[in-house]
Amino acid sequence: MFSNPLYLFALAGLTIPIAIHLLSRKEGKIIKLGSVRHVVETSTQQFKGIKLNELILLALRCAMIVVFSLLLSGLQCTNQRNEKWVIVERGLPNLNSIIDSLESNGYSLHLLAKGFPELKDSSNTTLEINYWQLGEELKQRNLSDVIVFSKNNINHFKGMRSALPENVRWISQPSPPIDFPVRAVRLSHDSVSLLTDHSTFDKTYFTSEKMSTKACPIAISPQDTIKIALVSDAEFNYDHKIIKAALLAIEKLLTFKITLIETDPSKALVSPIEWCLWLSSEKFEGLNSKKIIRVELLADNELIVRTGLNQWTITKRLNQEVALHHNLTMQLAVLLLLDKDLDEKLSTNDRRMLSDSSAWSRSGGGNEIQASVQTVSADKYLIILLLVLLFIERILAYKRNQ
Repeated sequence: MFSNPLYLFALAGLTIPIAIHLLSRKEGKIIKLGSVRHVVETSTQQFKGIKLNELILLALRCAMIVVFSLLLSGLQCTNQRNEKWVIVERGLPNLNSIIDSLESNGYSLHLLAKGFPELKDSSNTTLEINYWQLGEELKQRNLSDVIVFSKNNINHFKGMRSALPENVRWISQPSPPIDFPVRAVRLSHDSVSLLTDHSTFDKTYFTSEKMSTKACPIAISPQDTIKIALVSDAEFNYDHKIIKAALLAIEKLLTFKITLIETDPSKALVSPIEWCLWLSSEKFEGLNSKKIIRVELLADNELIVRTGLNQWTITKRLNQEVALHHNLTMQLAVLLLLDKDLDEKLSTNDRRMLSDSSAWSRSGGGNEIQASVQTVSADKYLIILLLVLLFIERILAYKRNQ
């Protein structure tokens, strides 16, 4: 590849040393004769053609012009390896026949994880996967062909969305649906309310049922009570409705009592409260609250992020689409209960996935398409070769007197 191919016209300079060598005459040898009488009487052979002299010098000088032209034109070499990979995310079913077929066609098997270990390496059981980060890592591998089989789990897309390089084919495979008990809350001496999570590739929803304590499949928790202040102004009226609906759903599903205080930023909170949800652009001051959740627009893929010791931020304005896509109700429930085990259980069993068209951005042009093929400038090698040729040519020209 050439960064400045126009300079290849400098190769026309090859005609100069060739013309010089064609027109130059080699100096004749001096032969001493006793008499020129016999020389004058012989027939003289005329100069009938043009011959090249000093072919080695000519080759050296032509090579110098070629190397100099390549240096001007910005010669670059690709370092793409002719290696094919098939990368599989752990836990995907019904892929054995496809993997065996690809392996027989020269593909090496790797696990979809940081570093892309070989698939046979069963010691790597990490669940920390970031698809976009792994896609960027694949761009640096310089492979000829890559096929990726992935769950496209919605929880594993973090950071800025990127585009896949041309040599990567990303194929999403939906995980089988799952139903699992989340939390059991005691209602009376012999009855509990069991919350069950139902997760499929396109949605996650919860159901609650009343059952006897003996039939409950998980440990039973006591009923909790929590006091929450929902502070908002007119600008965040719709956000207020979304948050209130989520809190009512949490109270109903998780069966714990929420004491909700609805107010505006101009009114002070006298009595101490556990949580304050601040939906206003005004600064919150003098709040008698242990923990605060506020709205602040941030460029983050997560809906709720921790910004301080007892402070969290909702990074987007709320509407029905945002609340459903980011599972606002369950995020708030986990945060209010501060149950890390519950959060981990929900994240591990979440089967929702992003489609391939939504997961990856479209290529932004030639730079993204060729991102998997890296080039290395050949300038330093050409300069060294040019100096070596010049050194040899000068020594040879001096000895040949040319």
